[in-house]
Amino acid sequence: MWINQHIIAVFILFSFVLTGPACKKLDEDGGYYDEKTRTYKYVNITKKGVKKSSVQVFSPTPGKPQHIPGVVTKIGENTKSIWIKIKDRQPYMILAERLSGSNRNDKDKELKITLKYVSPLGSVTRRGSFRKKWIAYTTKMLTQQLMNKTVLVEIEYEERARKLNGTVYTVISTDKGDRTRNINLWMVLQGLSYYFIDHGKSPDDKQFINAQKLAQKAKSGLWKYQR
Repeated sequence: MWINQHIIAVFILFSFVLTGPACKKLDEDGGYYDEKTRTYKYVNITKKGVKKSSVQVFSPTPGKPQHIPGVVTKIGENTKSIWIKIKDRQPYMILAERLSGSNRNDKDKELKITLKYVSPLGSVTRRGSFRKKWIAYTTKMLTQQLMNKTVLVEIEYEERARKLNGTVYTVISTDKGDRTRNINLWMVLQGLSYYFIDHGKSPDDKQFINAQKLAQKAKSGLWKYQR
């Protein structure tokens, strides 16, 4: 009787091993993407995965901004957000661990960043076809500036919404050499959005105010349609 029970116990354990996570095909970081839950699961974190991490990050914490690099893969539908791809799995998982499912893409290591101080759709009051054209126009402008390009994002964690808010920076070439462009500020200067301070003023408050005045004077973007 004892032998039979022992055999059954071994059989159950063996079956669990065969059907459990260990039976999944693991990637080089020691985990796998679960299609059912749409989350990445570690099984055995490899030393190779840890060593190859290209950037040091810390878990998103309210009131503690940090800078992260990434490649822009998508412009949000309302042009108030972008998606960036993080190169390595380990820093991605640290950054994504506190985010809601709608603000992370574990399969492709992508994070959604809500742009601070701007809201192209929130800047226009006209309805109907104009709003669709406006979204198409602002999406085109942001796509030209950001799509498939490496950016540096200063992120801040919003705990209630479980999302990342951020200011995006790119490097552009000019006659005087390379310089950094604040994309959020650039959007205001191009008339793609008003300067919004719903989450507090920007550290570059004066620059944003001046950019909005210049856009209004030049009738750039949305200012062309204001009466």
